[in-house]
Amino acid sequence: MKKQFFSLLKIIIIFIFIAIFFLLLKIKSNINRISDLSYLNKYLNQKIIDQLNFIDIKLQILEENQRILSNNGKIITRHNNELYYLINSMDVLGYNKIRIGRNADGGYIFLDDFRNIKIAYSFGIANEISFEKELADRSIEIFMYDHTINKLPFENPKFHWKKIGLTGQNINDSNMKTLSELINENGHSKEENMILKIDIESYEWEVFQYLNSSIFRQFKYIVGEFHLSETNKFDYYNILKKILITHQIFHIHCNNCGGIIHLNGLKICSALEISFIQKEGYNFTKDANVYPLEGLDYKNCQEQEDFSFIINLFNKFKYLNFYQ
Repeated sequence: MKKQFFSLLKIIIIFIFIAIFFLLLKIKSNINRISDLSYLNKYLNQKIIDQLNFIDIKLQILEENQRILSNNGKIITRHNNELYYLINSMDVLGYNKIRIGRNADGGYIFLDDFRNIKIAYSFGIANEISFEKELADRSIEIFMYDHTINKLPFENPKFHWKKIGLTGQNINDSNMKTLSELINENGHSKEENMILKIDIESYEWEVFQYLNSSIFRQFKYIVGEFHLSETNKFDYYNILKKILITHQIFHIHCNNCGGIIHLNGLKICSALEISFIQKEGYNFTKDANVYPLEGLDYKNCQEQEDFSFIINLFNKFKYLNFYQ
């Protein structure tokens, strides 16, 4: 009987130790969970603070720009401020917008209209060619130029790449050519309905400044990044006015990698992705969209906020004060 008692006691003690062991594991798990919840709470609190700060920044920018615009209405009626051409987008009647290229830096907005388009020119390649790949999938021949790379990320039968840079004026440099020279070399001097994509880090202004108006008419679409500088190195107003003789802006998006700058008293994105369509053959109406557009506009730099809301203010003010 005594032996059985000690055996039972031993079993009870073992069960107690096992219970204590699992209890300690549970306590440790709860402690870890509490720690994780505490970290998550801190993370969410920080995100809330960041969002509140961003909202505050948005309000400050909107209030400041609204005040400046309201006090300077004559700027619009006299057309002396290049920004109002830059940000005046319009909707194209009867056509939807689509994105060509990845949902990040490297994608551009087009109309769902690629009729009679056989050729595209792409300047500024680097290592991102999802845009060019999608055009190739549409059986479009893409003539690609970038003097800063040694080869393309991958090959495609529709790709025609050369290690050449784009310049606005003829210069004594075999590595740099004008758009007119390249078009003539490729035998495209009589081609129409082509696509022009340009992302050459501010030099786009020089290219368009010296480009003959007849060349503009060869391109159905002009898309690309337009970089702005507080020093106003280029005459944005007259260059854009030149483009707008033949083309109309139908979409604008802020490249949020560059941040915000002051330009002519207003705060604006330092780089804008703009989509132009040739005016002939299309009808336009007021752009009532609220930017950025879901499913079309994506952040270029994921870790930074998107300041495309600025475009809404300018569009709204332009229509209220200029078109009425």
